[in-house]
Amino acid sequence: MEYLFHGSSGYYHVLVPHQAYDTGFQEGCKNAVYATSNKNMALAFALGAIPNKNGEIERVMLPEYGDVMVFEKGTPNYGGRGYLYVLDKSKFQHALGTQWVCFEEIVPLEIQEINVDDYLHLCLVKENL
Repeated sequence: MEYLFHGSSGYYHVLVPHQAYDTGFQEGCKNAVYATSNKNMALAFALGAIPNKNGEIERVMLPEYGDVMVFEKGTPNYGGRGYLYVLDKSKFQHALGTQWVCFEEIVPLEIQEINVDDYLHLCLVKENL
């Protein structure tokens, strides 16, 4: 069996499709569960997102940064927990690049809890520069 990964700051027994919004590509704007074949990319999403002092969050993943989540506004959830979901690839359709989509609820094969601070090498916080 081949696997995909989904990262989140929330713990869920079942992943439910949500409407996504991505300014970079249309395939990123579906009502679906998104997953990736890139484990580090999923881990970057598991870092969570805490608003800045103005209540803003803006985070992006850009090819020029590799597998790094760039926080334009806000920060990862320092000191918190995140979750890496391992999913059955056969339930997904290819979207673009390493991104895959599933249009129905999916039960993870495995859920791994992570300490956000152990994965800060997967993010860049620009507001603090």
